[in-house]
Amino acid sequence: CRVEPGTAVRIMTGAPLPEGADSVVRFEDTDETLRSGPSAEIGILKEVEPGWDIRRAGEDIARASLVLSRGVVISPSEVGVLASLGRQAVKVVRRPRVAILATGNELVDVGQPLPDGKIYNSNSYSLAALVSYCGGIPEILGIARDSEDSLVARLRKGLTADMLLTSGGVSLGDYDVVKDVLAKQGEIGFWTVRMKPGKPLAFGMIKGVNKTGVGRGIPHLGLPGNPVSSMITFELFARPAILKMMGKKNLARPLIEALIEDEVVNTDGRRIFARVVVSRRGEQYFARLTGPQGSGMLTSMALANGLAIIPEDSEGVAAGDKVRVMMLDWSEKQAYV
Repeated sequence: CRVEPGTAVRIMTGAPLPEGADSVVRFEDTDETLRSGPSAEIGILKEVEPGWDIRRAGEDIARASLVLSRGVVISPSEVGVLASLGRQAVKVVRRPRVAILATGNELVDVGQPLPDGKIYNSNSYSLAALVSYCGGIPEILGIARDSEDSLVARLRKGLTADMLLTSGGVSLGDYDVVKDVLAKQGEIGFWTVRMKPGKPLAFGMIKGVNKTGVGRGIPHLGLPGNPVSSMITFELFARPAILKMMGKKNLARPLIEALIEDEVVNTDGRRIFARVVVSRRGEQYFARLTGPQGSGMLTSMALANGLAIIPEDSEGVAAGDKVRVMMLDWSEKQAYV
């Protein structure tokens, strides 16, 4: 029906505007009583202007406009936008599958009895959590012993993955076989980095196959065996690569400037990534060490919300010096806000 001047018709929220109408009044802005009879009336409790409470076609998304950019993560909001456009499906970049393998005769899997002289395989689970946290799909391959045969056998289980992570077996020890296997099964790009913790780090390409059996190269990162070294090298090398595989453009963690509250000495010319807790007092950020900074101190990572960067060409920093800090959990851990 046509709405004539001085008249109204009741519609539901979101319904098309009836012909002749030029504004909408919410039910709660009326006296909420529809009088009966041949000349039913309703009381309007506020002044109404033409165009009031009308959502015009295209005001949210105009014709031919870009709705979602390449690389955007499909979150609940994006799902709603797509549904509002009637799209049942869109093309996406699939989440990369990351195979994770720990190496070492000293390792025992979680849940098993722990004999004297052995340690639990914490790295596989820390790395799997990190992979999931940045959007990948982790696949734990178990533990390879310190022999080429054991390592090759385990590696074969991960040759259909998009990336391969190993922990341990890349330093200068007698049983560090990852570099040897990497050289035989593919090629080595580099196997040491001037950083602390995390100096022993191997990168190369392993000969793998896709799901159809076609050969291809798989990027392989041989991370250090020490737990903290493993996690920090993941942050600096594996995480950006995984994000790149997913089509993301912003690959770096946020960097801030803070005053460090503890002395950090640099004795061997490596770039130090010190685990710190960042807090803000007024307009200034402050960073304090989480405690002992040994590369086996997992609690130093659990307590940290940032990594203070000490340049490799310096002798360290004194308490009160300015440092750059790479924030690990800028939005999740709010101690510094």
